[in-house]
Amino acid sequence: MQPEDILASLSRSDKSVLSGGNRLLYAPSFPVFEDRPGLWDEAHFYNYPLGPLFTYAVLDAAESDPAGGTREIPLRFEARSWRPDALERRFSTPSGLTITERLALQPDDVIASEVSFVNSRATPAELHLIMWTCQPVCGATEMAVCEGHLRFSRNLEYRDQPLYPIECALGANRTPDSWAVVNSQGSVLPPSWIVTPFYQYFNNDLVTDCAPKVENSNGIVYGGLHFRLSIDPASSDFIRFFFSVRPSDAPDFASAASGNPFLRATRNWYDFYDSVPSFECSDPFIQKYYNYRWFGLRMNMLAGGEDNYPHAAVFEGPAYFRVPISYSAQCHIRETRWMRAPSVAQGSLLNFIHNQQADGRFMGYLAPRSLPCEFFYHTNWGCVRDLDLVHPEPRFLKRAYDSLTRYVDYFDRERDPGGSGLYEIHNHYETGQEYMHRYIAIDEGADRKHWGKVFRLIGIDVSVYLYEIKRALAEIASATGRRADAEHWRASARLTRTAIREKMWDPDEEMFFDINPNTGERTGVKAAVCFYPYFTDIVDESHLGGLKSHLFNPDEFWTPFPVPSSSVDDPYFDADARWKGQRMNCPWNGRVWPMTNSHIAEALARSAIRFGDDELRRRAAEFMTRFIHMMFFDGDPGRPNSYEHYHPFNGRASVYRGIDDYQHSWIVDLIVKYVCGIRPTDTGLVIDPFPFDIEFFSIDRVPIRGRELGVIRTGEAFSVWLDGKEEASSSLGRHIVLSL
Repeated sequence: MQPEDILASLSRSDKSVLSGGNRLLYAPSFPVFEDRPGLWDEAHFYNYPLGPLFTYAVLDAAESDPAGGTREIPLRFEARSWRPDALERRFSTPSGLTITERLALQPDDVIASEVSFVNSRATPAELHLIMWTCQPVCGATEMAVCEGHLRFSRNLEYRDQPLYPIECALGANRTPDSWAVVNSQGSVLPPSWIVTPFYQYFNNDLVTDCAPKVENSNGIVYGGLHFRLSIDPASSDFIRFFFSVRPSDAPDFASAASGNPFLRATRNWYDFYDSVPSFECSDPFIQKYYNYRWFGLRMNMLAGGEDNYPHAAVFEGPAYFRVPISYSAQCHIRETRWMRAPSVAQGSLLNFIHNQQADGRFMGYLAPRSLPCEFFYHTNWGCVRDLDLVHPEPRFLKRAYDSLTRYVDYFDRERDPGGSGLYEIHNHYETGQEYMHRYIAIDEGADRKHWGKVFRLIGIDVSVYLYEIKRALAEIASATGRRADAEHWRASARLTRTAIREKMWDPDEEMFFDINPNTGERTGVKAAVCFYPYFTDIVDESHLGGLKSHLFNPDEFWTPFPVPSSSVDDPYFDADARWKGQRMNCPWNGRVWPMTNSHIAEALARSAIRFGDDELRRRAAEFMTRFIHMMFFDGDPGRPNSYEHYHPFNGRASVYRGIDDYQHSWIVDLIVKYVCGIRPTDTGLVIDPFPFDIEFFSIDRVPIRGRELGVIRTGEAFSVWLDGKEEASSSLGRHIVLSL
């Protein structure tokens, strides 16, 4: 699909997100004013809340209210349309005016709002347009009008993080006729003209004034810009507003006001979709979700180049998730490695290397500015080898190797002091999977222990992650001629593999389990993480029976929308997000988490490939299809979503969390590797599509080591194209190997 077709295909009427792929994002969790003019709901600058932004009122200069003031023209919301590059809303009025507002967010954190007027009545429309903002005084040190623009500074606040000073500006593509800045007691009020101080006195102009620095730290400050418009009968006119946010320097509207900002916003998204592989598929859900997933990744990207973020990367999600988080960074590396350039995928690790702690740990949550952080998350950094197979770059690989060596040293020293090859979890938050039976099985109070409070559990997921990292280090060392280092890491990986097989595998239950370090016994708690060894070479054919008997059992994990994070027969299982009777934000005792599903998809697919198991190939295709189909509202292929977790029996998303477009899993990578069958190896490339129930797919512009790959499937047959030339063809079940 062409970029213009992709943007059109993603259009819908139930979203209001604005993103330029940088620091500023407008994606309010529970919008209250999304059908009112302007943007009054909360935006975020990084993870700092910022709001309100701006709104406007339209006044009729030809009519007076009973008190002799200028009458406001009420705007009635009619319709909304959205696509990644723009949000459009249409309003009607009793006086025969139609008003259309179009909004877009540029990659330099400038919002453009174009308000268009169509006068369908027989008389001229003489209008006053008042654009205003309202800011809390505690965060707005000064507000003033300079060169026709309203400027103010704020110190953004979020929890215990350092204050973040920003400079904001509000202006238009024409000079205001008057303006005012007014201090007020009280708190920020709704975007209603009658609650502003301007309403009290406005009669053809605002009082041109600039307020001094405000002394009352509990007050608010209003700033307004006034424009006169005269629209002939059966004619139209428009005005463009701009709202800009910068970390420190005063915003400059020179570039924003020149040219067409909406063409720039559209070009920004065109360029992005040009940078990723083009994909079409006969399954409308897989087709839509592929393009929607790329939207979510771009929506949550940061350009990098400042403070704790020197590199481009991807935030985990909107609101307070608008920071790089180590647990999800592995997902972003896997997804964005398929972009034409590797900078975002590499940056998803390099930002953590930049902030690596003296003891070798990576901080779990990278705040924009320096902050002592107790957050720590386990993650599988072995995915750096997956990135290298697509975009080999020796300098990046060396930095990754040196840093991950220190990272594993930390784990050997602090989480496996006895040298067993297995690794400890010290808090249920650090796995990213809190509120589960697996923790309270070894400590009844584990669910009440917050950051810094330690219990000890030898974890199957953590040990598998470390195994994968060691294997990656061995491969990197071997590829870079470090033979002694390579053998060291191979030996260390063998130690972990053997320990997982011998100590975590229960031959009677045919399942891997966590271990209680106090007793050395397996806990016997069935959770989705127990299947994680299956996406590695830890398992052999003797373990396949356990995978099939447990994973495909509807009384354990094979629910209508698989897989729940904890087994259905677990005594703490709850499909409705409750833990001990209370609905929780992030429960892992029965909800379906896309993060876990991504791992399970890999477990099924990789086991199918390693052991040539046709049943697992079919099951893997079925599972990934059900997984993707789950992430749509009411089964509507026009309304994809990406929430933290879902219901295992009805597939409903955790809408109560207000966190959509959450990048906590990998989907694009699964589509490329298994729907399209594109799997790079050390020596070349395997093309081996899985038996998905589809009639057709086509993928093009897939970057592989400086080449461009395409695959087309029609029915059971598929063909492979390299740099625009057909290289080979085959059919499902008969893979193709290319040497690059």
